[in-house]
Formats: sequence, C-alpha cells, structure tokens
Amino acid sequence: MTTESSPHPWSEEALFGKALLYVEQMESHTANDWQFGLWSALSLELLARAALARISPVLLADARNWRNLTHAIGAAPTARKFSPASVSAKEVFDRLQELIPEFTKETADFCTVHSGRRNSELHTGELAFTSLGTSEWLPRYYAACEVLLRSMGMDLSSFLSDAEAARAMIASLADTAAKAVERDIKARTRFWSDKNEEERKEALARAAAWATRHAGHRVNCPACGSPALVQGNPSGTVTTDVNGDVVVQRQSMLPSVFECIACELRIAGFSKLSACGLGNAFRATSTYSAAEFFDLYTEDDLEEARNELPYEDDFNE
Repeated sequence: MTTESSPHPWSEEALFGKALLYVEQMESHTANDWQFGLWSALSLELLARAALARISPVLLADARNWRNLTHAIGAAPTARKFSPASVSAKEVFDRLQELIPEFTKETADFCTVHSGRRNSELHTGELAFTSLGTSEWLPRYYAACEVLLRSMGMDLSSFLSDAEAARAMIASLADTAAKAVERDIKARTRFWSDKNEEERKEALARAAAWATRHAGHRVNCPACGSPALVQGNPSGTVTTDVNGDVVVQRQSMLPSVFECIACELRIAGFSKLSACGLGNAFRATSTYSAAEFFDLYTEDDLEEARNELPYEDDFNE
C-alpha cells in the first residue's frame, strides 16, 4: 500500500490548484455580482504566486526570517512555534514584473490595485466590488491571467471555462488603447499645426536640447516629429562585459512613458505605446570603472585614508 504525499503548500501545483478552485467560485456568480469580483482577486493572487513558485518557491519566502527560506525548500522547521510567512501580494507582483518580461509595470499595477480592492472588501466596511463596473477591470484581469498562465506553459483554456470570451475582452483592450492614443495624437498634431513657423522652430530646438540632456530612449514624436524620449522599466537579465578597467552592463527595457516637450504629447502605459508604434523594447547601457563596479579602493582613496589615520609606532619590525 502506498500513500500519496500532498504537494508543498508553496509549490506551483498546490497554488495553481487552489487558484482553480477560486476561479470556479468566481464563475459560479454572474459578472456583476460582488462575489465575482472578490473571487477574481483571490484567484489572481494565487495564480501569481503559482507563477512565482514555478521559478522557485524560495521567491515566495519572507526573507526577514531565514527559516522561511528553509520552509520554501521543504525542510522541516528547526524552531518551536515557527509559522512560515510568505511575501505580500504586492511584493509577488513586483518580483514577477522583474522576472517575467511580459508581466509589465502596467499589468503589475493593475494586479496591485485589484488586490487592494480585495483587502478593502475583507478588512473594511467598504463595498469595493459592489459599484465597480466590469469594464473597469475584467479585461485587464483576463490579460493578467493570460500572461501568468503563459509563463507557466499554459493558456486561458487551462484556467477558465470560457476562454474565447476572455480572449475577446483582452482584444478589446488593444482597441480601446488604440482609439485613446489616436485621439491624443490628433489633438497634439492640431496643437502643433496652430503654431507659427517661428514658434515651431523654437519648440523643436528646445525639444532637441531636452532630449539630448535627459536620460531615456530617443524617438521622434508621432504628433509633431520632434525629438522626444521614451522611459521604460527593466525587463529580463543584465549582461555584464569586463574590458580592462571598464565594466559595461546592458539590460532590456520595456517602454512605459513617452513625452514630447515640443507639442506636449504624453503617453503612459505599455498598451497605448504599443498601439502607436512606440512599444518596442530598447536597451539601457551603463558604464563603470572597475574600481567603481567592484567597490575597490583606488590609490587616491588609500592615500587619503593613510593621511586620516593617527601615527602609531610599528612594533613588528
């Protein structure tokens, strides 16, 4: 006779299985019921924890107590009355944003807000999901689920009873973003065309100088054609090259904000940036001296330290 051992509570299998139970509870209610929203938030957090556990359950451990790390790897507790603690939902989303390139800041921010609604529902007198229209959050919920599932080698059909409807809602996000950003670009184009030739020359010169001085990925503005900047968030691993006494690090960046000071166009959010052709990843490069990178002391540092030390006899000669 053999006995089956239950999976570790912080394992991908256990967390995904519980997320499935919660999403089944969600789907047992209609989308405009507050229970639907509550169960969606609970299932989203568990799915996110499962995705993080797939990379390693250790990433779920609250590092303030090292025993949480040993619990994550399945070791028996070594202290009495030990109760394992995992990281907060926000920390889970922050870690996923850094570890899974598709899990953008925009997605992480939505997950954090949706998790916050759950906290308000459970821990305050606020009816967080009662007056919340599904158009405000449901497509983004499905989009977040799709990214998390894909990172685990699955798709929406592995999680939802009506994956096609969910995909249609996700597609609507792109349409909405495209319409919104098109409207903004047209408004700024009109604003630019209303300027006279001298005003445009001055604004163009100012934009060129600004884009050169400030850090960011330089692009041409889709509204006025002036030099502008895209800011981004780190995505993926850092590569490091050491060449003599110079260390160069490179990392991919996913666009998050575009700004043009010439026509005052500003676009925030990866979905909107992608809709207008500004969503391509770019590379950030940082250059350091070897002493700076490896935190080494230079000869000047050593000489300065010697001068600051009081003189003492050397009795070891």
